[in-house]
Amino acid sequence: MKNNLKKVVITGGAGFIGSNLIRKLIEKDIEKILVIDDLSTGNIDNISEFKDNNLIEFVESRVEDCQNLNSLIEGYDFCFHLAAGVGVQYIMENVSKALLTNIEGTHKIIESCKVNGIPLLLTSTSEVYGVSDDPIWTEESKSLIGPPTKLRWSYAASKLIDEFLALSEFNDGKLNPIIVRLFNIIGNNQLSKFGMVVPKFIEAALENKPLIIHGDGTQTRSFTWVGDVVNYFYLLAEKQLYGEIFNIGQTEEISIKNLAEMIIKETDSKSEIIFKTHKEVYGERFEDPMRRTPSIKKIVDATDYSPTMTIPEMIKEIIDYKKLNS
Repeated sequence: MKNNLKKVVITGGAGFIGSNLIRKLIEKDIEKILVIDDLSTGNIDNISEFKDNNLIEFVESRVEDCQNLNSLIEGYDFCFHLAAGVGVQYIMENVSKALLTNIEGTHKIIESCKVNGIPLLLTSTSEVYGVSDDPIWTEESKSLIGPPTKLRWSYAASKLIDEFLALSEFNDGKLNPIIVRLFNIIGNNQLSKFGMVVPKFIEAALENKPLIIHGDGTQTRSFTWVGDVVNYFYLLAEKQLYGEIFNIGQTEEISIKNLAEMIIKETDSKSEIIFKTHKEVYGERFEDPMRRTPSIKKIVDATDYSPTMTIPEMIKEIIDYKKLNS
């Protein structure tokens, strides 16, 4: 970051990505990090290693419940807004709560950043593309989300509202936002309990339990290493690329069935693969895109940085971590 960025706010900083971002920033010349997190999907253990570090101030609260948010973030130089409901399972089980967190929390942090003149990096999601038929999703691809009766799309709709809120304020000259759309981020300290497929499969395989695939397993995903993600956050903030939207992901694809088979092989597991329909798991309220593959040309060109790990390398790294920490 530029030397004038000494004090940073991270909402959702106790989460998977937020805690990795803290680790990244501590390597740099940072004087203060304010973490705001209600621990609904974050984990205090993620930041326990930093709790005695005088650089970190932790506020346990939802962003929208911070009564003194304007004064709380006064004097800070940049805000990474990561606070949100995460994971398909969590979203489907907490639709209203996730919607309000995404919209109310984002609106409140935007207003406080405006008051204090603080630039903002807003994390959005690949979900905003819905079931777009484009073979590769660029930042200009049209969104094709499903009807409100399919509650899965509520998350995408709320994140699109967040994007519009931020960009409209930029258009009015009142906010300097950077928007990132994240594609299936994975890493060592990611929790499985919110429906995250990679840690879920790896934990099951290490215990020789069945790996349960939702659907027929032919749907493909690209997975991105969290270390690359926080490097991108850092570079985008450093370059002050305000008013722009960037995909953050990998172009390498794998089917969920092949992912399960790879994990079973790498763990030398006796697990079997079981298929369940989305209707069995989530009822009638769910749809799932068959592909989710980003173009990352824009962010690679802007930062001169490319993802560093392949899917097999990421899987092996997480397996080794789980074995050491189980």
